[in-house]
Amino acid sequence: MKSFSSLSSESLMDRSRVGWWAYVLALAAVLGFVVYSFIGTFVLGVFAYYAARPLYGRISRVVDSDGIAAGATVVGFVLPVVLLLLYAGIHVATSFQSTVGSLPGPARMLLQRFTGIQSLSGAQWQSLSQFVSNPPQSLSVNQQTVRMMLQQGTAVLGTAVNVLLHLVLALAMAFYLLRDDDRIVGWFHDNVAGKESTTGQYMAAVDTDLESLYFGNVLFVAVMSVIAAAVYYGTNMLAPEGLSVPIPLVLAVLTGVSSLIPLVVSKVVYIPIAAYLALSSIQTPGNQLVFVGGFLAVCLVVLDLAPQGIIQPYITGRKLHPGLLLFAYILGPIVWGWYGFFLLPLVVVLVIEVVRVTFTDLVHGDTLTPHVDAARSLGTTEPAAFSEDEDAGDSTAGDDTNEGATDDGSSGESRDGRGSGSNSPGDA
Repeated sequence: MKSFSSLSSESLMDRSRVGWWAYVLALAAVLGFVVYSFIGTFVLGVFAYYAARPLYGRISRVVDSDGIAAGATVVGFVLPVVLLLLYAGIHVATSFQSTVGSLPGPARMLLQRFTGIQSLSGAQWQSLSQFVSNPPQSLSVNQQTVRMMLQQGTAVLGTAVNVLLHLVLALAMAFYLLRDDDRIVGWFHDNVAGKESTTGQYMAAVDTDLESLYFGNVLFVAVMSVIAAAVYYGTNMLAPEGLSVPIPLVLAVLTGVSSLIPLVVSKVVYIPIAAYLALSSIQTPGNQLVFVGGFLAVCLVVLDLAPQGIIQPYITGRKLHPGLLLFAYILGPIVWGWYGFFLLPLVVVLVIEVVRVTFTDLVHGDTLTPHVDAARSLGTTEPAAFSEDEDAGDSTAGDDTNEGATDDGSSGESRDGRGSGSNSPGDA
């Protein structure tokens, strides 16, 4: 029998563990509240990290310092992309704001929810639109005009500072994740879940899916933006007098972004442009509808059919289910605002990998295994990477299974494909 002192000691240890767990859960709740309060900044940082990680892996092979490689990636790649998207978004928002007042109530509320347009006054939006459209002219004004703009644009200035703050935090988050991700993964495998455990394989599958999704998306947006810019500028060069595509660069970026939405692709951009050209052709002398029809045909082939059939599969390789992504990209911004465009796809990836890796075992009460049991064609990770080995006792086969689960196919030394140029997770 255990002595009274030993029972008392065990009781004290149990109370101590309960106290520590309560403390840890309280800290987790505080951390969760902070993330929830800045969820837009958080998901933007996650997006920037995964979108830039393949490029960082290549830079880190030729640069010895992880910090320099991460900084070069963020400043040279992430920042220009985000600023370009921000510029296009502000330009479109100012254009939308001028027409919001004439829309029906439900449509106006939906537009404000989807685009994040806030209720700034007409003078404030006019000042912001003028600055975005022609910054040098906006700055070349007299003192009285500057004073009037400052008085009218206080809300604009506050919004700009708020956007800048969130942007800096998101870029800082991406920088530190790029620099320290191997250490984080090493700590996770050493203290939470091993590489070959169910949790480790689930996190590796999510990690691979998010990199494939976000990096493929950025690359696809860049390619489609260049193609759309060529189409729109080419249209303006060939267009008859009185017909032209307005703000072609901004519309090209929007075309690239809208190309991410499956099935919808870039229809939401080039069809309104074609409608605008058709209305303009009616008001100009001569019959120019044939030219508008030619523009629409070129857009259908170059900006719609070719991206879905050739460009996107070639760039992104295996992709997540297009129907799920369709709902994610459309419903995300409607539910949460602008950051829903990044958040709901992330949630979809988490759900898909739960279904693939653990859900079947949970439903049937079986022992959890790191193997894909269902929906083998949904994720971007090859199903064979998680399938059961024919020889379960072969340790080499088990290592290959783990490497396939965490690798992008280019190297087995790091889950992000950086190879020997960076620290492996086990070195952390």
